[in-house]
Amino acid sequence: MPSRAWKTIVLHHSATQIGSVASIDAVHRRRKDSAGKPWLGIGYHFVIGNGHDMPDGQIEPTFRWQQQLPGAHAGTRTHNASGIGICLIGNFNESPPTKKQISSARKLVELLRRRYLIDRSQTIAHRDVRATDCPGRFFPFDQIVLTKTLHP
Repeated sequence: MPSRAWKTIVLHHSATQIGSVASIDAVHRRRKDSAGKPWLGIGYHFVIGNGHDMPDGQIEPTFRWQQQLPGAHAGTRTHNASGIGICLIGNFNESPPTKKQISSARKLVELLRRRYLIDRSQTIAHRDVRATDCPGRFFPFDQIVLTKTLHP
């Protein structure tokens, strides 16, 4: 499958204590877009587990990544079309992600930034594009994004 021209990475939390690709997919399949059409399924490209329903730190690509489809995660057409959606399982308004989630997210973000030449400034939190508190007040953005980088 040829890659899309990815331009941003959008970081999210599930806002739930437990979850997996399958459980998020089931919830998202019940949603409808602004035109009333049902979603294809999970809106994210990657999910990172916290040890509840998925192993802690496990990165799982979704069908959207495997098929290089636009996301349904950011709330804007532009960021869904060209933004890679990464969701960490957990409610980071209540507590931070696990050390393994942080490590996995950092590695995934760096890999994607290097492969698609995505600048640090284009690696953003969901709240940067939509009125939401996602990915939560305890989300360690700087630890994941602003650490030593492989690509400036």
